[in-house]
Amino acid sequence: MSAFPQALKPAARSAYRAVLRASRQTFHADPARHSAMVTTARGVFASPTLTGDKPPPPPLEGPAPDLSSEAELAKRIQEWNEVALFLRRNVVQGRLDESSGTYKLRVTHDTEIGDNEDIKKPAVLPVTPFPNRGKRRRGQAAQEQPKCGEA
Repeated sequence: MSAFPQALKPAARSAYRAVLRASRQTFHADPARHSAMVTTARGVFASPTLTGDKPPPPPLEGPAPDLSSEAELAKRIQEWNEVALFLRRNVVQGRLDESSGTYKLRVTHDTEIGDNEDIKKPAVLPVTPFPNRGKRRRGQAAQEQPKCGEA
């Protein structure tokens, strides 16, 4: 197995630091989760193929990718950058407030808080394959159709 490509080392270091920063911010009050995330990241970034202890399962179709190719390593670095972004934006920690029975969420300035505008929109009904089915009604049908003998 070849050594890690020199050109990708700065990108890998940057991704590693981003994951550590995101985990420190996200799991600020939960040392067990933070420790588990740091241990996982260290194991992955210490391996020359960025796969950790276990290699990924083989794909269902096609040949298995070359884990040591530069393109595959660049893809894995990009995935770890996405993990860091996901941790920053989409993961929040909650703690149960026993007195009120509710959860207190620790929301940071990076946490994505969506608005509910798309929930408030009415549901779009599916288009039927019979577009004229709902147009003709009993009263309208008798008025629109010509009577017998009329043209």
